[in-house]
Amino acid sequence: MEEARQPSQKLWISVFIFIAGGLPAIVLRLSDAHIDPIFAALLYGLGIVAGAFLLSWAAEVAQMDISASFAIAVLALVAVLPEYAIETVLAWQAGASYNPEIAEFTDEMGRVAANVTGSNRLLIGLGWSLVILIYWLKRRTILDMRGTMGLEMAMIVIATALTALIFIFGEVNLLLAVALILLFVYYLWRSSISESEEPELVGVARLVGALPPVQRRTVAGAFLVYAAGIILVAAEPFVEGLVETGVEFGIDEFILIQWLAPLASESPEIIVAVLFSLRSNPTAGLTTLISAEVNQLTLLIGSMVVLFSASAGELLSFPLDDRQSIEFMLTTAVSVFAVLLIAPRVLHWWMGALLLALFIAHLFFPDQDVRRLFAYLYFGLAAVLIVADRSRVVHLLYALKDQFRPAKQDG
Repeated sequence: MEEARQPSQKLWISVFIFIAGGLPAIVLRLSDAHIDPIFAALLYGLGIVAGAFLLSWAAEVAQMDISASFAIAVLALVAVLPEYAIETVLAWQAGASYNPEIAEFTDEMGRVAANVTGSNRLLIGLGWSLVILIYWLKRRTILDMRGTMGLEMAMIVIATALTALIFIFGEVNLLLAVALILLFVYYLWRSSISESEEPELVGVARLVGALPPVQRRTVAGAFLVYAAGIILVAAEPFVEGLVETGVEFGIDEFILIQWLAPLASESPEIIVAVLFSLRSNPTAGLTTLISAEVNQLTLLIGSMVVLFSASAGELLSFPLDDRQSIEFMLTTAVSVFAVLLIAPRVLHWWMGALLLALFIAHLFFPDQDVRRLFAYLYFGLAAVLIVADRSRVVHLLYALKDQFRPAKQDG
């Protein structure tokens, strides 16, 4: 009996350690103390990591009461809150700086587009690749996800097709923004009516899952609320600390906004996905990242137009200059290639390595003409995938067909 208690005690201790890990960020933010930017970024980063662990446990336990798809969708929405916090500030500043009569593209507007395109490419290039590679390093075998992620795959196909309209027309049209937001609402509704299944829990999730139903839901809910609170409190100052540190080291503002800020704000969902993969649940890890990608291609892009209009004081589409149009074209190309790559849902290590290599390679070339060439490269590789194996397109068409079939559907 004593031996059985020991693991449980250690697991509860680990829970309290991660709860305590978020306290310095909360205290520092509430006290409004000014400390060295690097040290501040470390403390706020610690809070975000602690929140990510709590989120992953809450999401796993929640699958006992709601569908896995809905649990993952909610987890992805909460985990992406830092990105929304940053995008809200940037979009509001952009609207305040824009004069519709002059219709001149401002630096503030460029920051909005840079942030949203960088964050989307980061999720695929770094997040998806890490889940695939970590699983392979642990198991030395392919990641077979057939029969899963049907809802998520269908949604990302539609979202990618809609965002392609952005670079084609050179703006984020207001009507398109509304359509993207409605698509996300549909995704949440569809995931909420999926059937729930008994998940295989390990570690802290298993410990909480063994509690009586009322206690289990209370603890999981507390994890979720506390983690969301930490992320909201820590996100903005974490990014500010990183940006200040970057400025001190002479890093270009475009790079800061497009890569350093998203790297910080996207860390919760990437960490959560990596934790799932490390705990031998790569399906949940990759599903979380795809759900986050759907979230950002729909709700994030749509809300940036709404906030821009609200700040400007009138209903407006979000105009883009040539550089930002190319950034959206590259983002669409990355998504098209990545979705086709994983369409069969049988993932080899080289797929993760290829996504990561291409992502790292394009970071060193911020010039818009080179970025256009990278977009062509991604589109070209997508075409090669289709020519080499047309069944990839068939897999995606089946995912769409199953999604709109009037029947019970799990993710």
